[in-house]
Amino acid sequence: MNADEIECIVAELILLKDTLSKEELDVKYTDFRTKNRMFYETILNGQFEPEIFKEMMKMKRKLENGEDQYSVDVKFGQYMTDKYITPALKKK
Repeated sequence: MNADEIECIVAELILLKDTLSKEELDVKYTDFRTKNRMFYETILNGQFEPEIFKEMMKMKRKLENGEDQYSVDVKFGQYMTDKYITPALKKK
Protein backbone atom coordinates (compact mmCIF):
# COMPACT_ATOMS: atom_id res chain seq x y z
CA MET A 1 0.00 0.00 0.00
CA ASN A 2 1.51 3.33 -1.01
CA ALA A 3 1.28 6.67 0.81
CA ASP A 4 -1.53 7.97 -1.40
CA GLU A 5 -3.68 4.90 -0.71
CA ILE A 6 -3.03 5.12 3.02
CA GLU A 7 -3.92 8.83 3.09
CA CYS A 8 -7.15 8.13 1.25
CA ILE A 9 -8.21 5.37 3.66
CA VAL A 10 -7.27 7.44 6.71
CA ALA A 11 -9.27 10.41 5.42
CA GLU A 12 -12.29 8.13 4.87
CA LEU A 13 -11.94 6.60 8.33
CA ILE A 14 -11.77 10.01 9.99
CA LEU A 15 -14.93 11.09 8.19
CA LEU A 16 -16.86 7.87 8.72
CA LYS A 17 -15.91 7.05 12.31
CA ASP A 18 -18.59 9.41 13.61
CA THR A 19 -21.35 8.14 11.34
CA LEU A 20 -20.75 4.37 11.08
CA SER A 21 -20.45 1.86 13.88
CA LYS A 22 -17.12 0.22 14.63
CA GLU A 23 -18.53 -3.06 13.32
CA GLU A 24 -19.45 -1.44 10.00
CA LEU A 25 -16.01 0.12 9.72
CA ASP A 26 -14.37 -3.20 10.60
CA VAL A 27 -16.19 -4.87 7.72
CA LYS A 28 -15.57 -2.03 5.23
CA TYR A 29 -11.85 -1.77 6.08
CA THR A 30 -11.05 -5.41 6.92
CA ASP A 31 -7.81 -5.50 4.93
CA PHE A 32 -6.50 -2.20 6.33
CA ARG A 33 -7.57 -3.16 9.86
CA THR A 34 -5.88 -6.55 9.60
CA LYS A 35 -2.57 -5.22 8.26
CA ASN A 36 -2.46 -2.05 10.39
CA ARG A 37 -4.31 -2.94 13.58
CA MET A 38 -2.66 -0.46 15.97
CA PHE A 39 -2.90 2.39 13.48
CA TYR A 40 -6.53 1.57 12.73
CA GLU A 41 -7.42 1.52 16.43
CA THR A 42 -5.54 4.79 17.00
CA ILE A 43 -7.65 6.50 14.35
CA LEU A 44 -10.92 5.17 15.73
CA ASN A 45 -10.23 5.91 19.40
CA GLY A 46 -9.40 9.57 18.81
CA GLN A 47 -5.65 9.40 19.42
CA PHE A 48 -4.76 10.14 15.80
CA GLU A 49 -2.26 12.99 15.43
CA PRO A 50 -2.45 14.52 11.92
CA GLU A 51 0.94 16.24 12.22
CA ILE A 52 2.76 12.97 12.94
CA PHE A 53 0.76 11.18 10.24
CA LYS A 54 1.77 13.83 7.72
CA GLU A 55 5.43 13.32 8.62
CA MET A 56 5.03 9.54 8.41
CA MET A 57 3.59 9.82 4.90
CA LYS A 58 6.41 12.16 3.91
CA MET A 59 8.90 9.50 5.02
CA LYS A 60 6.91 6.73 3.30
CA ARG A 61 7.16 8.67 0.05
CA LYS A 62 10.93 8.93 0.50
CA LEU A 63 11.05 5.14 0.77
CA GLU A 64 8.82 4.78 -2.29
CA ASN A 65 11.22 7.03 -4.19
CA GLY A 66 14.17 4.79 -3.37
CA GLU A 67 15.73 6.38 -0.30
CA ASP A 68 17.27 3.79 2.01
CA GLN A 69 15.36 2.59 5.05
CA TYR A 70 18.07 3.56 7.54
CA SER A 71 18.22 7.19 6.41
CA VAL A 72 14.45 7.50 6.51
CA ASP A 73 14.30 5.93 9.98
CA VAL A 74 16.94 8.36 11.25
CA LYS A 75 15.05 11.35 9.83
CA PHE A 76 11.77 10.25 11.40
CA GLY A 77 13.51 9.51 14.69
CA GLN A 78 14.98 13.00 14.67
CA TYR A 79 11.53 14.47 13.99
CA MET A 80 10.03 12.59 16.95
CA THR A 81 12.96 13.58 19.17
CA ASP A 82 12.53 17.23 18.25
CA LYS A 83 8.80 16.99 18.89
CA TYR A 84 8.80 15.19 22.25
CA ILE A 85 12.20 14.75 23.88
CA THR A 86 13.86 18.12 23.21
CA PRO A 87 10.96 20.13 24.69
CA ALA A 88 10.90 17.88 27.76
CA LEU A 89 14.63 18.32 28.30
CA LYS A 90 14.28 22.10 28.02
CA LYS A 91 11.75 22.09 30.87
CA LYS A 92 14.27 20.56 33.26
